[in-house]
Amino acid sequence: MTVPKLTLTMLGASGSGKTAYLHGMYNRLSMGVQGYYLYATDPDLDLDLAEHWAELRRNGRMPQATSEDPIGYEFVFRRGMRDLMTIDCVDFRGNAAVDRRGAAKDVALLKDRLAVSDSIIVALDSEHVAEWIKHGAPGNLDRFGDPMELARFNLAISEVFSNRLSAGDPVPGVTVLLTKADLLAERTGMRASEALQVAVRNLRNLVPWLAGDEAEGVTMALCAVQLGNFGAADRTTVDASRIAPKNLHLPIIFSLRHYLSEGIVRNRQEMSRLSESLDASRGELAALSQGFFGGLFKGAQKTSARQQIDSLVSSSSATAADLQKAQDRCRDLDEELRGIPVFRDGRLLTD
Repeated sequence: MTVPKLTLTMLGASGSGKTAYLHGMYNRLSMGVQGYYLYATDPDLDLDLAEHWAELRRNGRMPQATSEDPIGYEFVFRRGMRDLMTIDCVDFRGNAAVDRRGAAKDVALLKDRLAVSDSIIVALDSEHVAEWIKHGAPGNLDRFGDPMELARFNLAISEVFSNRLSAGDPVPGVTVLLTKADLLAERTGMRASEALQVAVRNLRNLVPWLAGDEAEGVTMALCAVQLGNFGAADRTTVDASRIAPKNLHLPIIFSLRHYLSEGIVRNRQEMSRLSESLDASRGELAALSQGFFGGLFKGAQKTSARQQIDSLVSSSSATAADLQKAQDRCRDLDEELRGIPVFRDGRLLTD
């Protein structure tokens, strides 16, 4: 089975913490989590990310926000010694999905990137999610007073979904990333797990285009992550002694799980097509072999039919092997994702 390449795009309002998450995720997975590893294919990029994390560890200085020049990363995601996928990841600045077209060069780049993405991560600041929970988790947020800029993300992502569904193509998997998850408890007065359950129960109010009735064809996971217990202090510098990463690897694992599940669907469709073609070729060979003269004068046609059958059998066996490997990998990933809320077609899935 060839190693799949996943195109991943990260979105979030300015200050949502997606760039800090990406640095934390890389540090965590480069050291290994439950046998999973991530490394940059460019050694210089690996050193850059390591140095940024070291600066956070030593001096509490958070990574700088992304500029108008999107930052691209190429990673390999591995389980033990086995490569699971390569990841083509691009981090856009916070306002790239919010600004007017023509306001900055990354606005058009983001639209083109979303059109080819296999996975999208939407980062929401848990400080704002906690305020939403405190106010009763309402729907119909005022788009001009929403610091999470959900209406603009809806517009950007739903256009991709609409085009893919109309063309009969799979839509990207989406991870709603609750960054700075330590603030869920601090700002709501609940335990973090209780606040997260409130968010899950009312997610259709917050992102109806991902968790509501109109979320046709959408598979979405909700992942609460944190770099540490920093509270609501100035996020340009933090207390390095309070670094305590949680769940940083799960969005990548979900992205791979969704990508493989889409591949399983395609493999099953291909198996069905190959089976139909094989039946037709066998029928053709049987027809060529009927009667005395069929056996005498149609040798070249029968040889061609047998070669076609051999080719189809070989393709069918290879596809079946890929299907089995993908199913095995999905079972392994499901264990790691157990307990993570996943929505499909707007409905919460249960274990």
